[in-house]
Amino acid sequence: MTDAPRTVERANTRKHATGETTRVALLEAAEQLFATRGPDAVTSREIQLAAGQSNSSVIGYHFGSRDGLIRALIEYRLADLDADRQAVLHQMRADGTEADPRAVVWLIVRPLANSIGAGQMFVPFLARLSENPEARTEYWPQHLDDPWSSDRMEELVEAALQDLPERVRRGRTFQLYNSVLNLLGSSARTTHRISEAQLHNYVDGWVGMLTAPISYETRGLLTE
Repeated sequence: MTDAPRTVERANTRKHATGETTRVALLEAAEQLFATRGPDAVTSREIQLAAGQSNSSVIGYHFGSRDGLIRALIEYRLADLDADRQAVLHQMRADGTEADPRAVVWLIVRPLANSIGAGQMFVPFLARLSENPEARTEYWPQHLDDPWSSDRMEELVEAALQDLPERVRRGRTFQLYNSVLNLLGSSARTTHRISEAQLHNYVDGWVGMLTAPISYETRGLLTE
């Protein structure tokens, strides 16, 4: 290889590295803003400035649009969350606890807590996104499964709560997902570290909510 091709190759490598650095800076700046105010309340200009970028077309160049940036953020963070969840699920299978309500709650909680512990604001962003079901549908990348409604997650919750009527089980599953997202998301926004003792206490509460006996009043209403 002559000197000229080597020079071009090095220049392209530097350009690619600079472009990726800018892309990540935009994603992380957007994540912070979205987590605080929600994706619909943040402008492209605010993201650009928060990322330290002077070029007004930088978001369009890297993501096509602000909506494209939101979808890219979901894909960017979801890969690590899913890998973490698979590791927890693998351990559950090894321990034979797939039908244990506490293990199922940890399957939901642990990857999110790890994300917060790493300084990421993806969990409060998800909490903001869940406030508007239409926005969640609009922004979620079509080629990615939604981890909060995947068949496998539903199967695990069903196995753990098989003694409960289906209607009750569905309601408590929905309640669990929203409670976890909003409580952990709120904690992340305050920047106060969640201790292991505090996290275990939260899980105790969520397991209790998930497995609580059905009252006579509720049973009567369900029968009606």
